[in-house]
Amino acid sequence: MNWCKGTIQYILFISVWIANCQSKYITVGTDSIKVYVEDIGKGKPIVFIPGWTMTSQFFSKQKDYFKNDYRYISYDPRSHGKSTKTEKRNTYEDHANDLNDLINKLELDDVVLIGWSSGSATIYEYVKKYGSNNIDRVIFIDEPPKWIGDTSKEWVYGSFDEYKESLKDLINDRFGYAKGTVQWMLQKNGDAKEHNWMVAQMMLTSNNAALSLYIDGLTSDYTEEVKRMDKTTSLLYLVRESWYDQAKQ
Repeated sequence: MNWCKGTIQYILFISVWIANCQSKYITVGTDSIKVYVEDIGKGKPIVFIPGWTMTSQFFSKQKDYFKNDYRYISYDPRSHGKSTKTEKRNTYEDHANDLNDLINKLELDDVVLIGWSSGSATIYEYVKKYGSNNIDRVIFIDEPPKWIGDTSKEWVYGSFDEYKESLKDLINDRFGYAKGTVQWMLQKNGDAKEHNWMVAQMMLTSNNAALSLYIDGLTSDYTEEVKRMDKTTSLLYLVRESWYDQAKQ
């Protein structure tokens, strides 16, 4: 009986240890913040970068799929999810610096970067500053190289006039804006529980950090970075059907 009890305790200990190995905090940045990281599996490293106010938890199904054949990695960027919340340095350049620290501390080589939405801006800034020598390929999901422009000629989210109203909505009703973002984001209508979970994850980012990143995205243009990357790195864009014609320009 004692042997059996000891075995069960040992198995429980191992189970907890394995679970903890999948998630950890890593110190990054000159301000030494703690970034929550999920790191599981072996093989070629694939890093999933969430979008504006999103978290690593949005990639749970991708984790379940890729962890058996690859080294799956995702994280909560600074001021997102479980990571340290900061009043300053909430720009995509800062996110790129944090990503560089993560890649170095996790000793990643020949990495695949997958940026979802404004997680793509983190990749653009990373390549702009650190180059692409350590990158095998890049996948961008639903993110044009710039947010605002001439919608009749360019692949953008919208015009400046449209975003003026959008920015006011964000300032006046952050929760309502998050709910609207989730509704726009989903191609299929999920249930209320799923919607509420997503909104709750987004609201873990403070209003100040969310606004700072939003404005940074509005004022950035990574068209030249895309042109340079296209010459040196394998790129794949995954876009919603309504963007096909614009994205091919």
